[in-house]
Amino acid sequence: MQKDIKHHNKLFIIMVILIMAVLCFAFIAIAADAKEKKAGSKGSVAEGEKLYKHYCTPCHGEKGDGKGFNADTLDPKPANHTDAVEMSKRTDEKLFDTIYGGGREVAKSTYMPPWGYTFTETQIDSLVLYLRRLCNCKGPK
Repeated sequence: MQKDIKHHNKLFIIMVILIMAVLCFAFIAIAADAKEKKAGSKGSVAEGEKLYKHYCTPCHGEKGDGKGFNADTLDPKPANHTDAVEMSKRTDEKLFDTIYGGGREVAKSTYMPPWGYTFTETQIDSLVLYLRRLCNCKGPK
């Protein structure tokens, strides 16, 4: 009886060690993949346009001019992403942070939700690329 208990304890310990090893390798692989994705791909304008048209147009409008169907009910009004003068004042990082954390994160409208838990970083990069196409401008260096 005592031998059976010791044998089961050894098996249990071996199983726990194996499970922990597999989990460690999995976490390392996931972290490496995430780092590679962040460093590699910066998204695409086409993906950004698709996301923008689905998620952003209710407030920012089909043309990105801040005249979406919800715009009349919002104060402050949604940003006009076609305004090259205003958009060129914002760095790509600022645009990314605004999308990721929402308006509150960057002291803008609290009606703009934080999209960081909805979109991947690559998708947000894609949205930033599309915003640059809408304004036909670049941000400050």
